[in-house]
Amino acid sequence: MLNLLTHKPSRQVILDAISQPALTPYLHAYDHPAWAPIINQPVMAPFVEEVLRMALEEAAEPLPVLTDELYGDYTRTGDRSSFERPYFERRRRLGRAAFALLAATQAPRPDPAQTATLTASFRDKLRDVAAEESWAVTAHVRPASGKDAMCIDLFSSETAFNMAEFITVFGAVIPTELVAELRARMRTQFFENYRNNPDGFHWTRGTSNWNAVCYQGVLGAALLAEADRELVADMLVLAADGRLSRFIDGFADDGGCSEGPGYWSYGFGWFAALNEQLEIQSAGRLSLFEGNAKINRIARYAVAVSLYGGQSVNFADGGSGPMSPGLLYYVGTRLGEEACVRLASENWRSRINEPKRRGIYDALRGNFFYWRRMFTHVPPLPAADAEAGAPEPLLPPDAYLDKLGVWVARGRDSAGHVWDVAAKGGHNNEHHNHNDVGSLLLNIDGVQMLVEIGAPFYVREFFGPARYGFLAARSLGHSLPLIRGTEQLQGADYHGEILRAEVDQPTVTFEVDATCAYPTDAACARYLRRITLDKAAGRLVLEDSVCGQGAKPWGQVNPAVPGLDATPFPAAVVEFALIFDAAATVVVESPTIATATKAGITLRLELADAGSEGAEGSAGSSKVHATASAHWLRVDKPTWHTHGAGELTHVNRLVAVPTADDEGDAERRFRAIMTVV
Repeated sequence: MLNLLTHKPSRQVILDAISQPALTPYLHAYDHPAWAPIINQPVMAPFVEEVLRMALEEAAEPLPVLTDELYGDYTRTGDRSSFERPYFERRRRLGRAAFALLAATQAPRPDPAQTATLTASFRDKLRDVAAEESWAVTAHVRPASGKDAMCIDLFSSETAFNMAEFITVFGAVIPTELVAELRARMRTQFFENYRNNPDGFHWTRGTSNWNAVCYQGVLGAALLAEADRELVADMLVLAADGRLSRFIDGFADDGGCSEGPGYWSYGFGWFAALNEQLEIQSAGRLSLFEGNAKINRIARYAVAVSLYGGQSVNFADGGSGPMSPGLLYYVGTRLGEEACVRLASENWRSRINEPKRRGIYDALRGNFFYWRRMFTHVPPLPAADAEAGAPEPLLPPDAYLDKLGVWVARGRDSAGHVWDVAAKGGHNNEHHNHNDVGSLLLNIDGVQMLVEIGAPFYVREFFGPARYGFLAARSLGHSLPLIRGTEQLQGADYHGEILRAEVDQPTVTFEVDATCAYPTDAACARYLRRITLDKAAGRLVLEDSVCGQGAKPWGQVNPAVPGLDATPFPAAVVEFALIFDAAATVVVESPTIATATKAGITLRLELADAGSEGAEGSAGSSKVHATASAHWLRVDKPTWHTHGAGELTHVNRLVAVPTADDEGDAERRFRAIMTVV
């Protein structure tokens, strides 16, 4: 087995590999008996039932219409959602119709009337989507009309691959002329378009998820549906010539993904899907995984950033939900990464306990590819396990991704609470960047306490010069201080240096020097942050130290920070802040005590003097040093719009300021001891 990217086999070797019949077809026809054990797994029965119900309910309904006005709306307003909501709903409904038809055909006792209804529905919906003038989303095309049939973006690539799947699986029930139209469109707009101008698309030169997703769609569709294997070989040669490998170059050497776990699941997930297809369709001759140790490290990243209760570390534009069980199971078994297999089972357990959860069926990319992959890669978890309840999962080891600059620590305290803490160094020019050097998050028993906003509602301005006016991306939206009224700035020059990152000890400490993350206007000689987790005691200590430049005394300032429509800032040089989400009830109980309550968990935040352990160092003590370095001041509620739905919400920004404002003291300190009460 040759690695297409590292070995770079000759064109003839590639052509021979993809021209021979696969030992096992990558996809069988919908009525082939090989589908029966996949569709009829007992653990999947609730999902089959719900998809069938929805598909039959939608059978007589037309798809939402994509009008010329909707195509042009992004150009006029910068709002992606008016077009993308019906765009993705069309693909979800088509995917449900197709998967329901597959399931109905493979049922132990098929219902001919039901199958006929679903067949007609699938044909109508396929014809409707196939007739779209442009398969790309309007935010990714240049013409003001919002249409560009030759644009190969994330979602036109996904659509092309879906069409190749449909031709392969359901070709017997698709009208012959429609199959011919689809083959011609894919060849012209995707295969020849890419082959003739491979560097004309930004994603072939990039290192982000775009590279892998677009390549999976274009190459995957060609491998499935293009009869001209000479053309397919040309496409693979171009991909192998330093283009597709750029995606792997985008990961840190430790396997870390600066885009976050959500984009890891997307980009690396589609890369893994292309690898699986290539290995099968080349009869084991070609691979994207084989012999590349970095692929294993990239796979292990998923375990490193997964948190208790199906959560994950969502720095940058990342989501905080569970990593894909099917993807984890595939890469775990393919690469021999047992930790990935275990995590797949744990994440799958939570999913099968909620088969009616709407998010499963309303997933943005809930198309046929989504459902097929879910059913094909099911971790070995018997249905009885979910019904009877499983033992408490073991916590993964702590993790430190030194090249990415992310630290994750976890442990159970003596009361049984699970603590997950994550913090980062890095720099402010990462993929899907936020200005967040030194930021941290805290989960307790899977409940998000100190939070990262992650991705906000995507609009045009968020991907342009105005990005850092959005709360999610600016340091104001993170648990970071304002220094002399300034926030961190974007760019690789604004970075942190990790001084200490301890793992797998009863007490662990992370320390970062984030001085260089702030601009010169901050007049900051040094900013240090130290985070210490005492696992058995259930105590997290956050310590900040900010030193001013001697040439510019701290003095009194009253900064006006855009984005805060709350109480005006007091005359303080440094503002320390912690971010809780809207679901938390955050209360300043006294100058040194605050509490945050969410989902039955109450976190006590006690301020103490730097270097003090409270009363005799006891966790949760109500006695603090007589001269605490800072005092709680207020809770601000800056607003933002949620990712996907675009709903207006807020965060609770708990603010503390130095207790004394002594111009002779160039250091400002903050020390918060956090415990569960």
